[in-house]
Amino acid sequence: MTAVLLSDLSNSAHMKLALVTPGERPSDATLYPCKSVEEFNASIVDFLEANNQPDLMAAAVSACGWEVDGGFAMPNHNFRVDRQHLRDLLNIQRLHVVNDCVCKAMAVDRLFSSELVKVCGGDGEDGQARALVGAGRGLGLAGIVLDDLGHPTVLPCEGGHADLAVTTAREAQVFEHLERKYGHVSRERVVSMQGLAEIYEILGRVDEGDSRRVNAAEVMALAHTGDARAVEAISISQGFLAAMASDTALMLGARGGIYLAGEYIEMISELIDWKAFEDRFNDKGRLRGYMQDIPVYLIKARDLELIGLTTLFA
Repeated sequence: MTAVLLSDLSNSAHMKLALVTPGERPSDATLYPCKSVEEFNASIVDFLEANNQPDLMAAAVSACGWEVDGGFAMPNHNFRVDRQHLRDLLNIQRLHVVNDCVCKAMAVDRLFSSELVKVCGGDGEDGQARALVGAGRGLGLAGIVLDDLGHPTVLPCEGGHADLAVTTAREAQVFEHLERKYGHVSRERVVSMQGLAEIYEILGRVDEGDSRRVNAAEVMALAHTGDARAVEAISISQGFLAAMASDTALMLGARGGIYLAGEYIEMISELIDWKAFEDRFNDKGRLRGYMQDIPVYLIKARDLELIGLTTLFA
């Protein structure tokens, strides 16, 4: 059977591999290690052997980064994906390497209605631009626009690295600490797994002189017990997420809708105060009515990047 190999490298701890026939969505992906180019190569070889050396017609890779000189630079990895190396390894000619947030946006029109939850907003405008905000270990952004035939084109962006703006005194405290530590403070510093941990640590230093280090999972565990600092950290990050979605909608004119996705958003979604999120999203002064018409959706689909890659072979 002729097959397509799909790979997602958006998570620095592992990669996902799956095989599909053109036009189909992938079944559950298999996780493999990929902390070096040697591990990456060995994982692919092992996966193909475990699947009886399928006859590959093509391959597609989702990766966190951008293309440079025939390869893909990945800021969360210590190696890069080289196109020709992959073609040689897989003995194929057709190969796609795509930014992971772009892949998420490519998947939007392939989702089932059960995989989308509208969290706020109106009905939106058919045919208008849409946007996806993806938050995990980083923060990504991609636009979705339709051509004259109604076919979507995805616009790659690096909006997660845009300057962070603050609107409250508490947010200003977080910003000041991050500025002292990093210099430039991007939105990714507060809307990501690491960002949640940083906010929690800053609140501890400001309020109690607590210098304890934590990770996002620990903050989430504390929040589920009702820990006030953890709950506030999520609330602050949630506010910044709403502001990011709101600014994106305005700058892109995304009247067709905003889609939220990614490992971090999945992790905190049950603890997000969606009414407060909606208030922050709509808080655009004279354009409040404009914002209220824009629907915001939470994506619940698994392996979203791989679903997006399948659209290349429809």
